[in-house]
Amino acid sequence: MHRRPPPDLRHGPLRPSRRTARAATIALVTGAALTLTGAADTADGADHAHRPQIHFTPAQNWMNDPNGLIHHDGVYHLYFQYNPEGDRWGNMSWGHATSTDLLTWEEQPLALPYTDDEHVFSGGIVFDEHNTSGLGTADEPPLVALYTSAYTSASERPGVQAQSLAYSLDGGYTWERYEGNPVLDIGSGEFRDPKVFWYEEGGYWVMSTVVATEHKVLFHRSDDLVEWEFLSDFGPAHADGGVWEVPDLFELPVDGDPDNTRWVLIVNLNPGSVAGGSGAQYFVGDFDGTEFTPGHLVDSGPPDGEVFADFENGYGGWEIVNDLDGHGGDGPFGTAPAAGTLAGQHPVVGYEGEHLLNSFVGGDAPRGHAASPEFTIDRDFVNLLVGGGHHPRTGEGGHASVDLVVDGEVVRTATGRDSESLDWVSWDVADLIGRTARLRVEDDATGGWGHVLLDHVMFSDGPVPGPADYDWLDWGRDYYAAVSYNDTPDGARVTMAWMNNWQYAEYTPTSPWRGAMALPRRLELETVDGRPRLVQNPVDQLESIYGDPVYERGRAPVHARGLDLPPAEPGRAYQVELTLRPGRADEIGLRVHEGADQATVIGYDTAARELFLDRSASGDTGFHDAFPSRSAVPLPLDDGRLRLRVVVDTSSVEVFAAGGRATLTDLVFPGPDAHGISVFTDGGDGSVEDVTVRPLGPGPSGAAE
Repeated sequence: MHRRPPPDLRHGPLRPSRRTARAATIALVTGAALTLTGAADTADGADHAHRPQIHFTPAQNWMNDPNGLIHHDGVYHLYFQYNPEGDRWGNMSWGHATSTDLLTWEEQPLALPYTDDEHVFSGGIVFDEHNTSGLGTADEPPLVALYTSAYTSASERPGVQAQSLAYSLDGGYTWERYEGNPVLDIGSGEFRDPKVFWYEEGGYWVMSTVVATEHKVLFHRSDDLVEWEFLSDFGPAHADGGVWEVPDLFELPVDGDPDNTRWVLIVNLNPGSVAGGSGAQYFVGDFDGTEFTPGHLVDSGPPDGEVFADFENGYGGWEIVNDLDGHGGDGPFGTAPAAGTLAGQHPVVGYEGEHLLNSFVGGDAPRGHAASPEFTIDRDFVNLLVGGGHHPRTGEGGHASVDLVVDGEVVRTATGRDSESLDWVSWDVADLIGRTARLRVEDDATGGWGHVLLDHVMFSDGPVPGPADYDWLDWGRDYYAAVSYNDTPDGARVTMAWMNNWQYAEYTPTSPWRGAMALPRRLELETVDGRPRLVQNPVDQLESIYGDPVYERGRAPVHARGLDLPPAEPGRAYQVELTLRPGRADEIGLRVHEGADQATVIGYDTAARELFLDRSASGDTGFHDAFPSRSAVPLPLDDGRLRLRVVVDTSSVEVFAAGGRATLTDLVFPGPDAHGISVFTDGGDGSVEDVTVRPLGPGPSGAAE
C-alpha cells in the first residue's frame, strides 16, 4: 500500500447493505456474453472507450493494490484499495469483487470502510478452518483479514501504522472489526501490508509485513491470529531505492517436482523499479519457519578499477553551466558537489563517500549542463552510479541524462529510474578504446524528477551488476503490488497486480473510474541458467474466452515494408501469438494499436539482445511527462527464435515471452482509430512463424461468437 498523507477525515461512510448496494459486473466475460451493467455511462449512453474488456475495473472511483486474495467456497474474492468518494487516492477502504473463473467479476458492496480513526490499508485474508482465533465456531469457522490500520490525527495513535484484524462469518461479504485492534503495533509510521499463511510444518500462522522505509520484511508467528511473536527480518537487498511494500512469501516446486521446493519472496518497490517508478522484485530461497534465506544475491559493490570522478574535492576540472534560463541562482548544479540530500529532496542513497553531483539545487526547474575534462578510453568498461529522473534523450520534452560524448556525438547514455537511489550503470566501451571522450550531464528537464544524480565514475575491465541483474516479476511500467491467492482449488500460485504506476496513476485519462488489475497469472519455478526463477503465464481460464482465430500462418518472411495482420475489431481485446526470427534484421517485432501516427511497439533488438515495449507514440501520452517510455528485458534468442504471447486490451498490452520467462506490462491509451496490427523489421529481413491472432471474449455489443 503506497502511503500518502491522509486527508482530513470528518466522517466515515456508512456500510451499505448487500441488498441495496450491489454494484456492477464490470470486467468481463463468460464464453457467451459480456455484461457491463452498472458502469457509469457517458452522456451518450456508452462507457469510456478505454474501459478494459478483460481486466477488472471498478464501476467508478479510484482503485489501487489488490488485497485479501482468497478462494473460498468456490468463489475467488478480490478485495482492493478503494476510494469510495472520488477518483484519486484517499479515504482508503477495501472494495470487493467476486468471481468463479477469475475473468467474470461482480463488484460487491464496500467490505471495510475507512473511519474517523483509521484508513484501511493493504492486507491479506486466511480461512481459519480450525477456528484458532476463536472468532467463529467449529461449525462456522471464520475468514480472518489482517490489514494495516493507518491511524489518523483524530485517533489515539496519530501517524502510526499497525496491523489490525477483521472477521467474516458469511463467506467474506460482511466484516466485523476485532474489538482488540490493533493486534500488532511496533510504533512505526511505515509498518504495513500483512500477508498471512499457515506454515504446515510448524503448525502456526506466519505473517510477512514491511518496514517500508527501512527496506525490511518482517516475519511474525501466531497460534491464533491475534497474539504475534517476532521471528526474523530480511533486507535490505537488491533494489532499495524506494519504499518496500506488499511482501508475499510462498513455496513452489522446482520444475514441477514436489520433492524439490523453494520459497519465493515477492517485494514490491516504489519508486526504483527496473523500468522506473513502481515495480515488483522477487527472491528465491529457503524458509525454515523462522528465517528466509535467499539462494541468490547479486553483489553490487564498487568494481575494481580507476576512479575518474568521485566529487569528494569539488568539481575539479569539470565545466559547470548553471541557470540556462537566466532566472538567477546556482541551480541546477550549484557551485560545489552536494553533501547528499538537498532541501526539498527525498533522501538520496547509494552514493559513495560524502559528496556527489546532484542537479536538484533550486529544485527541478533550473536547467544546466556539466562536462568533464577530456580523457582517453583505455579500459573496456565505464561504470558509474546514476540516479534521479527517468528522462531519456529519446523521450518527449526536456531530458536529464548522463552522456558519453566522442567527437561531439553521444555514444552512450544513462538516466535514473525516478528514484533518489543511485544504481550502477555499466557501459561496454571496448569498441572505443583509444578514443578521446568526455562525460556530459544534461539537465534540460524542468518537471517532476527533472534532475540527475551522478557519482563514482570508474574505468574498469568488467561491468558492475545493477537492477537489470536482479529478478523482477515484470519489466514493464505497470505491474505493482503483486500478491498471490490463498487456497486456490488446484494449489496453483495465482497472482493479481495493480496495472499502474505511482508516477502518473492519478492522471491516467479514464473516467468515471481510475485503476485496473492486470490479468491473473499462474506462477511456476523453472531452472533457468542453473537456478530457479519464476515463469508466469495467464491463468488457463483465459482460454475459455478464446474466439476463433482470424489469422493463422505457419511461416512468413518480413521485409522492410512489413507484414500487415487483420485489424482488431474496435473495442475488443485480442491475443497475438507468434515466433520471431530476426535473421539479418537489427530489430523485428509487432505493432499493435496502430494508427496513422501511433502504435505500441513490441520488438527485439538483436544487438542489445533484449525484448522491448515502446509506448512513446502509443496515443494519448501527454497527460504526464513520465508516461512516454520504452522498457526492455535482457533475453537471448533460443536457436535464433523468440516466442511471444501478447494480450491486448483497450488500454493495456501484456507481453509473455519465451514461455513466460519474461513479461512486460504497460498501460496505453490509443486513439479511436488505432486498430492496426502488423509485423515489422528494421535494418534487414527477418521472418515470423506459427502466427495466430484471435479475439478474446465477446464483441463490444456482447454478442457471442
